[in-house]
Amino acid sequence: MELTHHSRVAIVGGGPAGSLTAYFMLDIARSLDIHINVEIYEPAQFAAPGPKGCNHCGGIISETLVQMLAMDGITLPPEVVQRGLDSYALHTEVGSVRIHSHLPEMRIASLYRGSGPLHRTTGEEGEKVVYQSFDGYLLGLAVAKGATVHPYRVTRVFRQGNLPVVSAKGIEDRTYDLVVGAVGVNGGGLKVFDPSALPFTPPKTTKAFVTEVYLGWEGVNQYFGNTMHVFLLRMPRVDFSAIIPKGEYVTVVMLGKDLNKEIATQFLAHPTVRACFPAEVDLSLKACQCLPDVSLGMAAPPFADRVVLVGDAAVSRLYKDGNGAAYRTAKALAITAMIHGISKAAFTRYYRPACRALYWDNVIGTAVFLSVNLFKRVPLLTRGLLRLVRQEQAASIANKKMSLVLWDTFTGSNSYRSIFLRCLHPVFLARLGRASLRPAGDAVADPPEPPTTLAGGSAG
Repeated sequence: MELTHHSRVAIVGGGPAGSLTAYFMLDIARSLDIHINVEIYEPAQFAAPGPKGCNHCGGIISETLVQMLAMDGITLPPEVVQRGLDSYALHTEVGSVRIHSHLPEMRIASLYRGSGPLHRTTGEEGEKVVYQSFDGYLLGLAVAKGATVHPYRVTRVFRQGNLPVVSAKGIEDRTYDLVVGAVGVNGGGLKVFDPSALPFTPPKTTKAFVTEVYLGWEGVNQYFGNTMHVFLLRMPRVDFSAIIPKGEYVTVVMLGKDLNKEIATQFLAHPTVRACFPAEVDLSLKACQCLPDVSLGMAAPPFADRVVLVGDAAVSRLYKDGNGAAYRTAKALAITAMIHGISKAAFTRYYRPACRALYWDNVIGTAVFLSVNLFKRVPLLTRGLLRLVRQEQAASIANKKMSLVLWDTFTGSNSYRSIFLRCLHPVFLARLGRASLRPAGDAVADPPEPPTTLAGGSAG
C-alpha cells in the first residue's frame, strides 16, 4: 500500500501541520522522481484580520523550531516575524526578574497565525496595517512545491471500498489514495472523520484564553520592547500566562484548566499585570479575543489504512511549542507515507513513535508544571528561585542552570524530559536549596530599568 506516480493525497486543513506535511511530501516525491497530486482543503482566509484568518494561537515559535525550519530551507521573512524576543521578564507574587538569552541565536519569534487582530489600526499615511500570516506563508510554500488549495469546508471523510472519500461544500465528492487530517482540535474539524474512515478517540482538551491589547508602535517599544512577560501568580486554574509583544499590539495568553472570561478579567486586573501597561490603557475585554481548545493528549489511534491525523489533531506539546509539534509530526508523517507506505502497519511502525515521543514527553511536562505551581504557591521557593536567577543574570558565567530551565520551560525550546532531568541534578537542587533558605529580608525585586526604546517591528 504505497504512493506512486499520480497518487492523490488530500490534506484537510492548511495550518502549519497540513502545509508542512504537503511541503515535505512533495519535496521527498521530487527527490524520488515521483509525481503526486496533493490537494489542501482550507476555507480560512489567512490574509484576513480577525477570526476569518485566525488560528487561535498565542503566536510564539521557539528558536529551536526556527533553526529546524532553516535546516529544511525555510527561512521566515521579516514580514512574518513581528518581533525577535531575546529576553523575558518573570513576575511572581514576591518579585520579578529579567532573564536574557545568553546566546545570540536564542531568540524566540512572535508572529500572527492570521493577519492580525480584527480591529487593525491605520498607519501614519492612513493605510491599513497588514501583518503577514505565518500560516499563510507556510501554505504558500506548499503551493510553490506543487500543492493545490481548495477553499472549501470539508463536511465528511468516509471510506468507499478501500479508498477514503472527501465531501466538501461546493464541489463533488473526491476519492483519494491518502487523506491527512490536519484539522487541529478547534472548530469541530475532527467530527468530519466518519468511523468507516478512521475509528478513533480524539485528544482530551482544555480551554485557553487569548486576547490582543493595542498600544501602538511606540507603546509596545517603550513598555515591552523585545521582552516577553511571564507571570507565575497564585490564581486558581491558571498554570501559565504571558504577554507577547507584536507589532503595535501585545498578545495576552493564559493557559490552564478550562479558563473563561471571568478569570481573564481577574488576571488583567491583577496589580502585577496592570503595572506592565501604561496607566491610561483600557484592559477591559473589548478587543479581538478567543477561548481556544488546547490539546492535552493523543488521538487513539491517529491513523488507519490510508487515513492519518497530524499536528494537534494527533498530538501536540503540553501548553508549549504547538508549532514545533506540528513540524515534527508533519515531517515524520511525510517520511512514512513517501518511503514506507500508507497502511496502518506502516504508520504504526514508523509514524507512531514520533507521536508517542511527544505524548510521553507531555506526561513529564505535567510534572514540570506541577512543580511550577508549587513554586507559585510557596513563597520560600519563589524567593529562592528569584535569588538564584538574579545571581546567574548578574554573573558573567556560562552555566546559568536555573535561567536556562526557566527559559526552556516558558519558551518550549527543549523537551520536558530534558528540563525535568536538569532539575533533578544534585548541584541544581543544592543551589536552589541554599537560595531558598537564605534569611528573609534580601531584596527580591529587580532594580528599576529604563524604558525600552529599541525600534520595534520586524526584528529577527
